[in-house]
Amino acid sequence: MSASSRMWLINIALAALLLAAAAAWLFSPGPEPQVVRLQIDPDCDLRAGPCELVAQDGTRVRFAIAPRDIPVGKTLQLSVEVDGAPADRVAVDINGVDMDMGLRPYPLESADGHRFSGPGGLNFCSRGIMEWEARVLVHQGDRELVAPFRFITEAPDPAQPLKAPDAS
Repeated sequence: MSASSRMWLINIALAALLLAAAAAWLFSPGPEPQVVRLQIDPDCDLRAGPCELVAQDGTRVRFAIAPRDIPVGKTLQLSVEVDGAPADRVAVDINGVDMDMGLRPYPLESADGHRFSGPGGLNFCSRGIMEWEARVLVHQGDRELVAPFRFITEAPDPAQPLKAPDAS
C-alpha cells in the first residue's frame, strides 16, 4: 500500500472518530438535575385547602386537589403554585404510600411558570381506606424540587348501593 493510500485511510478513520465523538456529545442527555427533596408537613390536610412546602432557598410550592373530598375513580383537578424562580415544567406523581398503584406522573400546564394545573386521578383500591403521596415535581433549570404531600381516601363500599343525589 502506498504512503498516500495509508494517509487517506488514516484521515478517514480520524474523521469517523471525530464525527462519532461529536454525535455522542451532541446527543448526550446532559448533566442530571440537582434533586432537592422537601420534607413532608404532617399537619397538611389537603381536604381543608392547599398545603405549602418551602425549600431552603425560600421557593414555595403550594399544592391543591379539587374537589376537596378527593374522590377515588373520578377526575381530579390538580393545582400547583410556585413562588420564587419560575418553573420550566411541573408534574404530579401520585402513588400509594405502601402500595404501587401504577400511576404515571400527571404533567400540568402553565402560562406563566408560576401557576400550573391539569387533570389527575386515583385508582380504586381493594383496601377501601388508602394513604397516598402526591409528589409535586418542579423542574427549574438544572434542579428539580420534589415536594411530597400525603392524604387519605376512603373508597365507597362496593357492597353498598350508591346513593342517588338529593333532589332538593
